[in-house]
This record gives sequence, structure tokens and C-alpha cells, in this order.
Amino acid sequence: MIDTNKTYSLAELLNLYNMYNLEFKFYGNNKNGKLEVYMKTDVDKISVFSSINPNMTKNDYINLSENEAKKVEFKFDREVLDVELDIVAVVLKTSDVNIPSTKYSLETLDRLTKEQDQEDREVKDGEQDGICYFIVDHNTGCNLYDGVYTFDKNNKGLIEDLKDKYEEEDNQLLKDNLKLILDYCKELGNKEITR
Repeated sequence: MIDTNKTYSLAELLNLYNMYNLEFKFYGNNKNGKLEVYMKTDVDKISVFSSINPNMTKNDYINLSENEAKKVEFKFDREVLDVELDIVAVVLKTSDVNIPSTKYSLETLDRLTKEQDQEDREVKDGEQDGICYFIVDHNTGCNLYDGVYTFDKNNKGLIEDLKDKYEEEDNQLLKDNLKLILDYCKELGNKEITR
């Protein structure tokens, strides 16, 4: 049982659970990214623990020795279903303050793109307003698809955009990958996802 008020060293977490992943929360944000460790804490659940040292940068962490890294302290932050992490989207570049560059579940990025589509947007001539992303199989690290999503009131979110791209795609490998992603989203929609 996880004590949500307790602080755990990385060594303690590694002794208690199997590590699923270790990452910085904000992609490319070397000064402000928060270190998170994903631990397999149940049959179908992943618990996310966040570092409690607000002053530790990405560079500080990667320069630690293994023994020093194991002393970094974490606190329970949230729980996610492991199926949510099987296929994820990584936003590489964004023009919107509400969608920072980082990793997202497909469900979350779909919701965020739908919200941004509804906003009145001011775009300078020749510029586009949206996100550049790639979708990856988190278990194998294999890139499945990459693209650009442009915000527009006529759009209906990332998932609908992927459906349109599936219909238009000529490359059979990319078409198969899009089908895999869309089938995964459909499967997620049939499960109860808790936040």
C-alpha cells in the first residue's frame, strides 16, 4: 500500500516496485522540468512519483552518480492505468501555452486539441497555429506516426484528425500504424479510465 504522504528515495521505490520509466515532465525544459518516476504498483496500474526537490534541474540529475541518484526523494503524485501508456503522443513543438511540449496520453491530447480548436485565434499571415507531434509505442519505443495538428474551429480534435489522415494515407505502413493507433483509442474508449 502506498503512503501518499510519505517521501520515498528512489532506492526505496526500486526495492518496493518495478520501475516502468523515469523521465522529466516537460520535454526540453532543462531548468524547470520535474523528474517523475513511473512504478508498476498493481496488475494494471502505474503509480507516478514526482521529485520533491524543486531546485534540481535535468542537468543536475544526469550528472549524479548512480548512488546519488538513488537518494533523490519522491512523493506520490498520481495513478494511471498502464494501458493508457502503451501508445502515447509526444508534442515536440507548440504554438499554444495550454499544450506544452511533453508526453501525453492520446485521450488527453485529443481533449486539449478540441479545447484549442474552439478558441478565437489570431494568426499572422503565413504562420500556422498548432502542434507538431509524434505517436510512439511506449513499450517498444517504436515511432508509429508523426504529424502536425493545426487548430481550427472546423476541426474535431486529434483522434478525428487521425481518422481523416488514415483515409487519405497512401503509404501502407503508415496506414497500418494509423489503424493500430485508432484501434487502441477505440479500446481505451471501452475501458473506464480514472484520472
